[in-house]
Amino acid sequence: MAIGGVKQAGADVAALEAAVADCFHIPLSCLSAEELSDRAVALAVVAARVDALRMEALHAADQVDVGRLNDQRNAANHLAARTLQDPAEFRAQARLAKWLEDFPTFADAYRVGDLSTAHLQKLRLADNPRIHHQMRADQAKFVRWFTSCQFRDLDEVLDRWLLGADPDGAEPKSHLAAVGLSITALPGGCSKISGTLDPLQTAALRTAIEAEASKLRNAEREAGSVSSMRRRTLVALLNLVGRGDARPDGSFARPRVNIVMSQKVYESTLAWLEDPARNRFPEIDGSHVDKKCQLIDGTQIHPLYGFAASVTATFRRIVYSARGRPINASYDSRQIPQWMRDVSSAATNGKCSNPVCDAPFHWLQGDHIVPYSHTQDTSVFNTRDACGGDNGWRGNDVSRGMWASYIDNMHWDPEDIEEDDPIVAAEQVARIRARVQDLIDAKAS
Repeated sequence: MAIGGVKQAGADVAALEAAVADCFHIPLSCLSAEELSDRAVALAVVAARVDALRMEALHAADQVDVGRLNDQRNAANHLAARTLQDPAEFRAQARLAKWLEDFPTFADAYRVGDLSTAHLQKLRLADNPRIHHQMRADQAKFVRWFTSCQFRDLDEVLDRWLLGADPDGAEPKSHLAAVGLSITALPGGCSKISGTLDPLQTAALRTAIEAEASKLRNAEREAGSVSSMRRRTLVALLNLVGRGDARPDGSFARPRVNIVMSQKVYESTLAWLEDPARNRFPEIDGSHVDKKCQLIDGTQIHPLYGFAASVTATFRRIVYSARGRPINASYDSRQIPQWMRDVSSAATNGKCSNPVCDAPFHWLQGDHIVPYSHTQDTSVFNTRDACGGDNGWRGNDVSRGMWASYIDNMHWDPEDIEEDDPIVAAEQVARIRARVQDLIDAKAS
C-alpha cells in the first residue's frame, strides 16, 4: 500500500489486499465464457460490498475528526490528501453514509451486496421530509423491489411508490434534477452549454432569443454580412445576459471577463502578429509567472483571445515575485476588496488555496492567511482565495489552514520585490495600445 503511506491497515484489510493481488494472477484466457461470466458477476458483488466497507470506515473517520491529522476540515479532504484521489467522491460517500444512519435495512442490504451505491443514491435523491418516515417503514419492500427488477426500471418503481406516499407534495429531487443548466469546460478554454427547461421556461427563452436574433439579422443585412443561425442565437443570448447584468446607465458592477496575461506573453503575441516569420509564438504555462494567459478562474486560453480583448480592455498591473507570489500595497480594512480578490485568484489559478480542495471558482472567498484579528493586515501578501468551507473551518485559529504547498510560495528574496511606478505602467500601456492600433490599421488597409 504505497499510496497514502498506510502503516496500520489492519490484518483484515491486509488479507483483502493479498486476495485481490492473487486474483490478478489468474490467467483469464484459460477461463470459459461461463466461468468469465460468473467471475465478473462475483467481482461486481464483492466490489459493492467493499464500497459498503469503505463508506462505513469513512463515516467512522469523520466522527473522530481525522482531518485534524493533516490540517483538513473533514475526513473526505483528509483521504483525498493522502490518496491523491478525487475529494468529491469521498464527500458523496460521506453524505450517503450519514443518510444511511436512518435506514438500517438498506445498510444491511448494502453490506451483503443486494444494493449497490447507485441504488442508494437513487433512494436518497427521492427522499424528502414528507415521505422520510414512510420510506423508513418500507425499506424491506424497496430491497425486494430493487433486487427483482432491472436498474433502468428503478425510476418507475420509485415514481409509483411516490404517488402513493406523497401524492400532493412537491416534486422529488429526482424530478427537479432534470431541469437546469450546466456549462462544461472543454479543452482549450471553450465550454459546452447544455440543460433542460420546463415548458414555460422554454417558451420565454425562445421568444426573447428570437426577438434579439431578428435585430441582429437586420443589422447584418444593413452591413452586408451574414452569419449562421447558430451564431446569431448565441450572440443574442449573450446580449440578453449582458443587458440583464448591466446597471441602468449601461455600466457593470465588475468586469464581465477577467483575463490574466503576463506582459511577456502579450508582447510576444504582438511581436508575432507584426512579423510571424521572425518572432516565435509565446509558450503558455499557468504555473510560470511570465507565461500566464488565462481567465481569472485558471482556465488557460489562447493568447489571441486575450489580445483581441485587450483592444477595449482596462489594464490592471500586478507585480509578482520571482517565485510567483503577488506583491502589492496594504489595504487598511478587514474587508478584502474585489481587486485584491482578483490578484489572489490569479495567483492560485482560480482554485482554493487548500491543495486538496476541488471547490468550484464561484465558491471561493477572500481569506486572510493570518487571521485579521491577529494582525489587522489586509494586504496582497496576507490574502488568498479559499472556499467557504475551508475559510469558515479555519475561523481565527492560526494553527489551521497553513497548508505547506501554499505557504512555500510566500517567501522570496528581497531583490525579488519590484516597486510599481504608476507613471511607467501607464506609459507602457499607452505604447502597447499604439502598437495594437497600428497593427489593426495595417490589416484594414
